[in-house]
Amino acid sequence: MSVIDTVLKVVRKIPFVGGLLNRFATNRACGATTPRPRAFGLWSHVEKPMKLDQQGPIGEYTTWPMLTDRLYSARHLPPAEQSYIDGLPEDAPYNGNPDNYTVGDVTALFARQGAIMEGRSSVLFMFFAQWFTDSILRVDPRDRRKNTSNHNIDLCQIYGLKETTARLLRSKEKGGKLASQMIDGEEYLDYLGEVGTDGKWKVKEEYENLPYAAPEIMHVVFGDWPEERMHKLYATGLERGNSSVGYVAISTVFMREHNRICDELSSRNPDWDDERLFQTARMINNVILLKLVVQDYINHIAGAGLFVFDPTFAEKEEWYRTPWIALEFDLLYRWHGLVPDNITVGGRRYDHTEYRVNNALLEEAGLAAILDASSRQQAGRISLQNVPDFLLGAEYQMIKMGRDFRLRSYNEYRRRFKCDALTSFEQLTDDTALRDKLKAMYGDINKVEFVIGLFAQQHAKGQLYGDLMYAMVAYDAFTQIYTNPLLSRNVYTPRTFTEYGLDLIDDTNTVQDLVDRNVAGSVRVGFGF
Repeated sequence: MSVIDTVLKVVRKIPFVGGLLNRFATNRACGATTPRPRAFGLWSHVEKPMKLDQQGPIGEYTTWPMLTDRLYSARHLPPAEQSYIDGLPEDAPYNGNPDNYTVGDVTALFARQGAIMEGRSSVLFMFFAQWFTDSILRVDPRDRRKNTSNHNIDLCQIYGLKETTARLLRSKEKGGKLASQMIDGEEYLDYLGEVGTDGKWKVKEEYENLPYAAPEIMHVVFGDWPEERMHKLYATGLERGNSSVGYVAISTVFMREHNRICDELSSRNPDWDDERLFQTARMINNVILLKLVVQDYINHIAGAGLFVFDPTFAEKEEWYRTPWIALEFDLLYRWHGLVPDNITVGGRRYDHTEYRVNNALLEEAGLAAILDASSRQQAGRISLQNVPDFLLGAEYQMIKMGRDFRLRSYNEYRRRFKCDALTSFEQLTDDTALRDKLKAMYGDINKVEFVIGLFAQQHAKGQLYGDLMYAMVAYDAFTQIYTNPLLSRNVYTPRTFTEYGLDLIDDTNTVQDLVDRNVAGSVRVGFGF
C-alpha cells in the first residue's frame, strides 16, 4: 500500500472530511467536459448510411432526434471536416483470418510485438472490464450509428435487456430466483440447450424466444466453435454471455447472489410472492454492482482508494442528466492490450481458443479455481503494440468506425476534456521507434487520430493509460453510475430495498465480499495483481 493510499484510508474514516473529498473528486471527474445532453449524435434521416459524408450535412448540426432518440449513439464533438479524414494514413482492410492475417499500417500499430505483461492489473480485471462494458457499450452490428444499450448499468448480463428476456431466464420453481442447475454440488447457470431425440443439440423450448436464440444469430455468434461446446452453453441475458470463462464466472457469481438474496428476502417476508422477490432481489443485486464498480473497479483504475459509493448528492449536481452512451466512450474502451496470450489454471496453460466459449473448463476447474487463478495472473498493458492477433480485426473496425463517423483529432478531444494539447510527438510517447513511425504516418501531432493518440500516449508508472483516457473514463463512468434510477433519493429507500437489502449493500465493499458469500473454499480475488 502506497503512502497516498494509507493517507486516504485514514482520511476516509473521518466522515465529514472523507465525504467532502469523495464528492470533490467525483464532481471534478464529472466536470471534465460539458454536461449532457450532447448537441451532436449519430442520428440521420438517411437509412443506414455507412459514412456521414454520404448523407450531406446531417450530423454537422443539431436536430431534435439527436437530442431525444437514444437508439442512436451520442458524440462528444461534431464531425471533423472530410478533408481531415481523407488526409489520414491509409489502412488496408483486415481479411478477417486471425491465423493468416494481413493488416493495414494503422491497424498494425496495435499488433502485439512480444507480450507486454506489466502493470498492476490482474486477468480478473480484464475479464470484469469485458463483462461490465458488454452490458452498456452495445453497438448495433446492422447499423453502427445505433446501439442496443439500455444506457444504464442494469446487470443485463444475467437479466437480459428487456423484461421479456428476464422472464424467460427466471426459475420455474418460483421463489423469485433465476434458473440454475447443480453440478458437483455447485450452482451454475442453466444450460441453453439439450440433445433432442434425433441426437442433435438444440435450444431448449423454454429459451427459444431469447433474443439471440434464432439460428441465424446463433450461427454468427457460435458458428466457428466446435459443436461439442454448444452442449455447455448457458442461458444468459446477452448474446455474448458465453464468450469467455471469466465472463461466465462473473455472471455465475451474480446469479448466485440473486438467488441467495431471494432466500433471505423470503425468510424475512413469507407473504411475498415470486414477482416481488425477483424484482427486489434484482434491484439489490444491481446496486451492489454499482457500488463495486465505484469502490473496487474505479479505485483500481485510479490507483488509489479515493472514491466511496455515495448516492446522496448527485441529483443536486449540474451533470445529473439522463445517461446516454457516446460513440467515443465505446471506442476508447477497447482495452485489448489487457488480454493475455494464455491463462493458467491448476498449473495448466490455456490459450484463447481454450478459455473462450468453453464452459466445460469452468465446470471442470470449478468457479473458485477460475476466480483465484485469474486474480493471480497479470494482465497486459493497455497500449499500442500489445493486442493479440485474434483481436486485430476488432481494432480495424474501431479505427474504421472512428473514420466513418469522422471523429476529430486526438488533440481536439484533449482540449474538450480540459487536457493540454500536445505540441510534439515527443510528448506523446518516449518509445523512439513508435514515435518515428507515427511521425512518418501522420506528419503533424495535430493530425493524429483519436483512437491512435489514446493508446499511443505514454503513461506514468502505476497508471493504466494516459490522462485523456482517465478523464473520459471517469466522466462517463460516474455520470452513468450516479444517474441510475435506483440511486434516486425517492427510490433508494427501505421501501424499495428493505432494511436487509440496504444493510447488505452497506456491508459489500469489494468483489472479495461478494465472492466470499457465494463461492465455497478459500478464494483470493482482486483486480490488482
